[in-house]
Amino acid sequence: MSVLCDKEISKYIQSGMIDFSRSETDWDTVKKQINPNTLDLTLGKFIQWPKETEKPLVFGRNYEAAEFWELQEVNPDEGILLTPGDLFLGCSREYFRMPNNVCGQVFTKSSLGRVFINHMMAGVIDAGFEGTITLELRNEGKHNVVIPYGARVVQIQFSYLNDVPELDYSQRTSRYMGQIRPEPARPEKKS
Repeated sequence: MSVLCDKEISKYIQSGMIDFSRSETDWDTVKKQINPNTLDLTLGKFIQWPKETEKPLVFGRNYEAAEFWELQEVNPDEGILLTPGDLFLGCSREYFRMPNNVCGQVFTKSSLGRVFINHMMAGVIDAGFEGTITLELRNEGKHNVVIPYGARVVQIQFSYLNDVPELDYSQRTSRYMGQIRPEPARPEKKS
């Protein structure tokens, strides 16, 4: 596997890796988000706040998302206020159509990490995936932090696969294909 550089990232975006008809952004904005070997992703307009509840969420089983999550739209003038310990699911403004020979890994932007906002978990974007990228963000610091709508919050590093997979994400029984909002955990589908 090798990491894609800025020229390759730009080439893939221009050939459709980001579907601008389904994104909350455009090529002129995204081309400024290309770094030497990563692409910055920006915070989209929908978030999911976890609700306080005594009821346990049983991982891998069906559950009513509304019992555990509250879908909200980000006010573009106010952003999202995170007090210490707050966490939420967000999504990227960018809608991806990953090629079948490229995967991605999502990392926290260093400038956001320096105010102790962490992208916590699921960071692998499979070859063949299509949709916005769900982001798990948490305030690990001691200060209140406002994250504006459209802020560059994470970066994705792309790598070539050593071969085309037998079945890419689009050809498998997938839980998150085509997502346009931040998606809480869904039960595993049976093939």
